[in-house]
Amino acid sequence: MTNNSTKIDNLLKLSEDDIQRLPVVERIEVLERLLKYHNNQYFINNAPVISDELFDQLSESLKKLKPNSPVLFEIVGDIGNVLHPRPMLSIDKRFTYADIRKWIEDTNDEWYLVEPKYDGMAARYQDGVLATRGNGIMGEDISERFQHLRIIGDIKKAEEDSTDGSIYGEVAIPTEYFDENLSKDYKNPRNAVVGIVKAKQTGDAGIKALLEGGVHFILYDQIFAQKVKKEDLLKEDEWKAVLEKTFQSPYPLDGVVLKIINKDLRKNLGATQHHDKWQIAYKVPAEKKWSKVVKIIDSVGRTGRVTSIAKIEPINLSGATVTNVTLHNFEYVKKSKIGIGSKVEVMRSGEVIPFIVQVKPSKNPHRIAEKCPVCDTKLVESGKYLECINPNCPARLSQSIEYFFKVLGVEELGLKTIEKFIDIFSIQNVIGFYDLKEAQIESLEGFGKKSAKNIVGNIQSTLNGKISPNQLVQALGIKEIGPATSLWIINEYGFWNLPKLTIEEISKVKGIGPSKASSFVNDLKEKWWIVEKLKAKGLKFKEERTTSKLEGLSFAITGKKEQYSRDELVERIQQNGGEYKSSVTQDLNYLIAGENGGSKVQKAQEVGAKVISEEDFLKML
Repeated sequence: MTNNSTKIDNLLKLSEDDIQRLPVVERIEVLERLLKYHNNQYFINNAPVISDELFDQLSESLKKLKPNSPVLFEIVGDIGNVLHPRPMLSIDKRFTYADIRKWIEDTNDEWYLVEPKYDGMAARYQDGVLATRGNGIMGEDISERFQHLRIIGDIKKAEEDSTDGSIYGEVAIPTEYFDENLSKDYKNPRNAVVGIVKAKQTGDAGIKALLEGGVHFILYDQIFAQKVKKEDLLKEDEWKAVLEKTFQSPYPLDGVVLKIINKDLRKNLGATQHHDKWQIAYKVPAEKKWSKVVKIIDSVGRTGRVTSIAKIEPINLSGATVTNVTLHNFEYVKKSKIGIGSKVEVMRSGEVIPFIVQVKPSKNPHRIAEKCPVCDTKLVESGKYLECINPNCPARLSQSIEYFFKVLGVEELGLKTIEKFIDIFSIQNVIGFYDLKEAQIESLEGFGKKSAKNIVGNIQSTLNGKISPNQLVQALGIKEIGPATSLWIINEYGFWNLPKLTIEEISKVKGIGPSKASSFVNDLKEKWWIVEKLKAKGLKFKEERTTSKLEGLSFAITGKKEQYSRDELVERIQQNGGEYKSSVTQDLNYLIAGENGGSKVQKAQEVGAKVISEEDFLKML
């Protein structure tokens, strides 16, 4: 028999067989006391009296009898400091989409990685050692907890991708697990992570979480990361869709992180003492509330894409009353089983449109539409979306016209006005709006002489030097083609040559793959008749050239911009009679090089082009 008063010296004399013959309760007590003693000898006195192998055997014996024993989870002695092989720097933060756009334009990679900014604890793992970020130079050793963490991601892949043998990730607890198991013991999930992982002695709830795999080590850059093209991130609608997908996360988040993918560009951008320049955090001080779905309707956009909209019981989020939430694609509708009666957690933050982050499925999930809700045409699948392919669908017509005039700056033509004019004047397409007369409009209820004059005058002004060629291409609404892409194509081939171009020729433009090239060629040919009709009505573009100061000179651009974006610099080159080149060629005169100019600088020097700064260029104007 043994009890708490039994001297440790007597317990040390027990053989493994002696211990195994003890009754279970006594055996547990002996094992706990022995492990406590040996931990103290090893970590405090630095004088171990048994081998690591024997210690592991004692630990395994206790685990089998009492897996939640506090002794198994106790960190003995000081939590050691670990020197990171390279500093674990902070991430610089931005709080508006405009600032994110500027960062993307300045860094100018072709692809970006977008992943959740977890509200947990950053950590680094290498060769059996797990360390917190600490002060960035030295971290705290939390290796004792590593064996109990559930790894989210492929650790072998992370090791292969690592440049210094380190694996970086975040220790976090899923929101649902926290709510169901830990909310009574800890203030929030992040507080629980610190309390469970860093505390020397973890409480019962924390031990239970570790044993059940409720505490995760999520590897960065893997399963929850999205690879997104630069030009897509520069479209606000696509940005919002990326945010929505990111925040439909099982973990608590406080934003998203954007990372440059190109390793050479990462190296060129480098870091400050505080943060890496190749990544940025978009901080979202988000507010979330639960509501209930009362109705779901399907709507059709200008491209034919069908979008479901959930009407919810009104809730106040970030100072606004929210009643509608967009469900962006049919895959999400199907997977979430959302329907009338579903409880939904809705998030809104500042400029970001509201979106759903959690759904409690309905007993009657929303039925995915098979036919267009407006024209009854059979819908087709396009990736994760459903589309109406009828070009004459009334919903597509009115919204594409609204988009056309919005891009060209005719603000008076909202969707309701457009729909009214289409109905009353039997307008078949956008060109019909150019034939409207003031007298027709002012005779309508709600329209006076002044508003009629403004509408007709602003429509006609789009023919008289008010718009640029790139604006017109954008107004046509070419699928997958943003303003930067269309500008590159126009700069390379000229506006009036666009309908003659082949997919192969478009693919040669930097940053454009076969899919976008195909979309551009096919969609443009289908819509070019609009340009021809406008040309017949006397279309004149705004004067692109303001001077001839750069006549006969060619320019390329590289590196980080200081005052102007790449597109703005291209515009200034062309306005002053110069020629813009997307790459360094033998006949190049100047390379405008910013910080981290890369290989283009060396190539320019090799071909004899003069390398100048943005400031030098502006002095030439």
